[in-house]
Amino acid sequence: MKKLLLPGAVFLLTGCPGPMDPVRVELPAQVTLVNNKVCILVPAEEGERIFSVQIGSEAEQEMLKTFGDPASQPRAVKGECLPTYGFEFKRGNSYAAYYSLEKTTTEKGRLFAARFTLSQDADGRLKILQQNQR
Repeated sequence: MKKLLLPGAVFLLTGCPGPMDPVRVELPAQVTLVNNKVCILVPAEEGERIFSVQIGSEAEQEMLKTFGDPASQPRAVKGECLPTYGFEFKRGNSYAAYYSLEKTTTEKGRLFAARFTLSQDADGRLKILQQNQR
C-alpha cells in the first residue's frame, strides 16, 4: 500500500490525463554518494530550472517543494547534485525522488525519477543500490 502512495500523489499533482493530453515520460536520474551524502544527478539542459521536487520513502518520510514563480526556480546544472532541501536520508530505507524541470512556462517540462535504497556495507560505509526505472 505504501509503495502506491508516492506514485499516486505524483499522478494527482500532475493532473489526470485526458484524451488530448500528452503522457509525461519519466526519465531516469542517477544517484550516488558525494562526501557521504546522497547526490541526485540529471542530464539537465542549458536554461532548465527546477519546478518541483518530491522525495519519499517506504518509512513514510515525505517532502514536496514547488516553485511556481519562475524567478524563484533554482537552476539545474548538468553534472551537479540537485538540491534535496534538507531531506534526511536514512540507511536501510528505500526512496523515490522526482524532479520536474522546465525551461519556460510555455515549453513542456521533463520529469526525472530515481528509486534507490541507502544501505551500509560491512565496513560501515554508506552505499546506494539504485533500482531499475519503471
